Amino acid sequence: MKIDILTLFPKLYEGFIEESIIGRAIQSKKAEINIYNIREYAKNKHKKVDDTPYGGGAGMILMCQPIFDAVENLRTDKTKVVLMSPQGVLYDQKLAYTLSKEEHLIFICGHYEGFDERINSIVDMEISIGDYILTGGELPSMVVTDSIVRLLPGVIDEKSHQIESFKDSLLDHSNYTKPREYKGMKVPHILLSGHHQKIEKWRQTERIIKTMEKRPDLINRRSSYYLYREIPIKKITYFNYLPEVGFDVSPKNNAKRKDVITVRHVILFNKLFIEKIVKLKIERKIKLYLKQLYELTTTDDDTEETRELINNILNYKKYLIENYVKYLSIDYSDLIMKKMQLLLNELRVQQHLKVSTPQPEKNDRVK
Repeated sequence: MKIDILTLFPKLYEGFIEESIIGRAIQSKKAEINIYNIREYAKNKHKKVDDTPYGGGAGMILMCQPIFDAVENLRTDKTKVVLMSPQGVLYDQKLAYTLSKEEHLIFICGHYEGFDERINSIVDMEISIGDYILTGGELPSMVVTDSIVRLLPGVIDEKSHQIESFKDSLLDHSNYTKPREYKGMKVPHILLSGHHQKIEKWRQTERIIKTMEKRPDLINRRSSYYLYREIPIKKITYFNYLPEVGFDVSPKNNAKRKDVITVRHVILFNKLFIEKIVKLKIERKIKLYLKQLYELTTTDDDTEETRELINNILNYKKYLIENYVKYLSIDYSDLIMKKMQLLLNELRVQQHLKVSTPQPEKNDRVK
């Protein structure tokens, strides 16, 4: 892989490309990394690469010409140009794997206040390493380059990729080395057992638990699903549904922890099916209320029953809002709420009439 980096401060990269894994990758010719000073492409007398922004404002803006010329000079048919920018897509391990398959990358590192917007016309993608502001794109370009180069074939042991953090959107499991006990803290007994299958199951469980505790946002990105419970509550507290991704359910392990539920059988329902069932239940309940309302209108002394039916409808309305509305469309939810309100209005009218109209004594009734 070939990586070209356009920067205003090339000396920042001296240690980066000479030391550790990056340096060895370059020496073994598994990676080629070239650092270019943007000023070398400036055509003005003083090698100026920035100027004040049109419309006024603080700071200086990088000019088009030097960057356009640099990219044009270095670019080939197999090049992908990347602009390091806080406005870019948030960088993650999946994107690192994708970029590691490219043959040639050009990273443009900004400085000062920003870029002339027209530079985006020659860029294939913008990348951000986080939602914060740095003095320039040099450090982000090093971060991205490091994460890519280490993924190239032969740079590090291939097995290391299989157990790293963020593999399948999970953090890495806990690791221990000698001594077995330090200041009262012991290495988990399972790691000393020599039983590789049990150790692997323990490590997978640790990855899941650690991710849920420290980075639950990573779980939300997955296409698979986890059920877990909090010990004080002792019930399922998490289940995610991502219809645009689909389902990827696989058995995990027989983890003997109090906060992990072993799931042996899973039934997944399509959301439309759930909505259909919910609608049937609601319509059945409303028909029952209509029948009761009709019976009350044909009865003389029914004040207590009317009051009870009103309370029942109010409770069911609250139950719908808390449990069923999330499965229904907005239009259908509004329709059901209107129907229930009409029932309540009619019952209150009946209740008012029964209270305000004196009922004849039994002895005075016409036989």
